[in-house]
Amino acid sequence: MERNINRRRFLEISGAAGMAAIAGCAGDGEDTPTDTPEPTTAEPTTEEPTTEEPEADYTPPSEIENALVEPATLKEWVDAGLVNSDDVYADPRVSVIRVDAGNYDSGHVPGAVPLASNDAEGSATLATTRVEGLAQTQKLVPHGETVDQIIQNAGVGPNTTIVLSGDNPMYSARAYWVLRFWGFPRERVKVLQGGSSAYDDEFGLVFEDVETPDSNYTVEAFEEPNYTRRKGLNELIQDVDAINAGEEAPSIIDQRGEGDGEGEAKIAGSHIDQAGAYIDGDSFTAANPWKSASEIEEHVNGYEGVDAANGDIVTMCHSGFKGTIAFFALDGIVGNENVALYDGSWTFSWSQYNGEQDPTPNEAWRTDINERTVGEITDTSQLDIDPDLNAELTELATLEANQVKKDAIEYIVGDTSGGFGCGS
Repeated sequence: MERNINRRRFLEISGAAGMAAIAGCAGDGEDTPTDTPEPTTAEPTTEEPTTEEPEADYTPPSEIENALVEPATLKEWVDAGLVNSDDVYADPRVSVIRVDAGNYDSGHVPGAVPLASNDAEGSATLATTRVEGLAQTQKLVPHGETVDQIIQNAGVGPNTTIVLSGDNPMYSARAYWVLRFWGFPRERVKVLQGGSSAYDDEFGLVFEDVETPDSNYTVEAFEEPNYTRRKGLNELIQDVDAINAGEEAPSIIDQRGEGDGEGEAKIAGSHIDQAGAYIDGDSFTAANPWKSASEIEEHVNGYEGVDAANGDIVTMCHSGFKGTIAFFALDGIVGNENVALYDGSWTFSWSQYNGEQDPTPNEAWRTDINERTVGEITDTSQLDIDPDLNAELTELATLEANQVKKDAIEYIVGDTSGGFGCGS
């Protein structure tokens, strides 16, 4: 839900409406009437006059049933002038972002801009290093300022639907999750089915750079972030403890299956999955289309105790990028309202909190004890435990133990004194 925004429009539309009287020009010829006809009185009627709005020659963005948009539908929006229109307050309106920004010069959808912030372009804007738990952690969700720069660069306004294009489904899924976490509702973030290549096959791409209208739109327009779309380490440890205790807890889908995840150590109770299971084709990083909602549900429901459509589900992988494949499939295509990504995932977060670290993480945080992990983990190469945080943060169920969530709430809401939850 967004706040009501009382801002000046970027373009004020004004004009003079007038009535033009249409008169017949009578001459002196024989056809000129000389007698004035008697006035007639129309019979009264109780019927209300009706005016029919002309039907739009495009499918409105609000009528797209999920977060996938077909190339033909996007072409309708391009032809109707919705894409990158000058008035950022227009409704409906569409902005297109090429997520794999390095390929922007090789062609893009008309009106599209490359994913960019002031700091970097492309996938570098989709993750950052920041404090989480007891240490500086890599590959975490970017700060609100970065996301503001991305959407302002694309000319996004309060009624704009964002279409994520590009030929790498994983990057589109990661961008989708970032926007969802920072407050965007599912209805306003779409992924182009088949990517820019699919649009190119049907309609062709353009190569000129695109200028966008000025925008000062920020994620602060939302009442609060969608923080339930993200799991921090403190929350996931509590979830795993609940799984081990036989209590109600989310299902964990671990998408390390394509690499070396299968057969190695894993989080207790998790299901090793493959990101490619959600894509039609031989690669989840190539221009391949997404599978249907029914196919995705059938795949995920194959894991014991997992409900793809309605169940609480946490997705993850090595770094938090592949894990967004399953997140988008479940949140964006199936429409599950209870799915989250474990940010930082295995390599940069879970596997680092073990007894080999110096200093050793306090027992609240250690993932190699209390049957939290199946198998042995000894990696200490990705982060350095902060001794001050290690001494201070001895309770998991506090907002201070989830610094990313706390920062996001402070950025949008302004304070963290409300009831934002502190644990699982």
